[in-house]
Amino acid sequence: MRYGAKTTSLLVALGIFFTAAVLRSPLTSLGALSLSIQSDLGLGAGAMGLVTTLPLLVFAASAVAVSAVSDRIGKKRTLAWGMALVAVGVLVRSYVGDVGLFAGTVMLGAGISTGNVLLPAVVKESFPLRIGAMTALYTTTMSIFAGGFAGTASVLADASMGWRTVLALIAPLAIVAVAFWVVSKGGGVPARDAVSDAQRREAGRLFHPRIVGSPLTWWVTGLFGLQSVLFYCSVAWLPAMLAARGISGGAIALCVALFPIMGMPCTMFLPPLAQRMRSQRALGAVVGACCAGGMALLAWAPTDGWAVFATAFYGLALGAPFCLCMFYFGFRTENAADAARLSSVAQTFGYLMAAMGPACLGALFDATLSWDLPLAVLFVLACGIALCGWKAGRGKIAR
Repeated sequence: MRYGAKTTSLLVALGIFFTAAVLRSPLTSLGALSLSIQSDLGLGAGAMGLVTTLPLLVFAASAVAVSAVSDRIGKKRTLAWGMALVAVGVLVRSYVGDVGLFAGTVMLGAGISTGNVLLPAVVKESFPLRIGAMTALYTTTMSIFAGGFAGTASVLADASMGWRTVLALIAPLAIVAVAFWVVSKGGGVPARDAVSDAQRREAGRLFHPRIVGSPLTWWVTGLFGLQSVLFYCSVAWLPAMLAARGISGGAIALCVALFPIMGMPCTMFLPPLAQRMRSQRALGAVVGACCAGGMALLAWAPTDGWAVFATAFYGLALGAPFCLCMFYFGFRTENAADAARLSSVAQTFGYLMAAMGPACLGALFDATLSWDLPLAVLFVLACGIALCGWKAGRGKIAR
């Protein structure tokens, strides 16, 4: 069945929305229920830690192949298979015991990776004049559903639903996403995005020489990787850092709840703003400076009130480089295929850095028995965001 351009755009937008809804919520809901899961399945702390690290490793391992697969079978078909894998993985993780917990996590991680890599490319292909607005739509959707599931998971589990049923609630969203990607294929591919013979010959390469040979690729990758390291290190160690400064348990709980959702204003407003600017260099540098400032405030915070303020500011600042990267994947490339390739390279290396970050920071604390040096390292990494933001703020990866 064939559709008109407006109908196709609507179906694609709905596919983007429902896909974004399941790109973080399976991970945040698991974190909120980790103690219940650990107790019910009799898992040790090390095993539960592996479950939380596995998705990042899967993201890094699978992102490199996603753009190559989409070159072969198409972006919408790849996304449909990816969202089906998320749905199956969520159910396996919930209902197939401790083995299923690990196997399902790997499956849904691979499925999520298709959305991570290909949504910027789909936005580039289907909404070339609205890259900023559509990037804002899906990054904000990611934050809303991630925070919503994290905030309500424990309440729902305690209300006699149990952790298995709560985690399984994400599966219907993924199934709806599958339906929209399958149905939207009926709209066909616009003529301006027709695949050339040269593009067909390029299809299937894991790391395209033109992409990896561009310095701009590695500045964008650095921006994505440093942001990911800071985010996941903060998620893992924020309570311990604050406790070491004498912050109260109530304030720490509030900080933990605030940190992942404070980036939402950036996800809503920054991509459209960036698209209106001739160059995003100054914006990138300011974003990095704010991240460094937020980390400095967090390291210094002497009281509960300062700790809450510093965490809120830091969370707000750290939301900016993430949505800038999502925007750059489409804006810094000439076509949707290259957007997917740039996204694949950046996320492969970025998530590999993120997976190693919390363990390395923990090892640094064990070696020094103080959070002073780990916090100094995070501050230096935040300053690196300013440099990468400046260098990634202009130019395109040309064909």
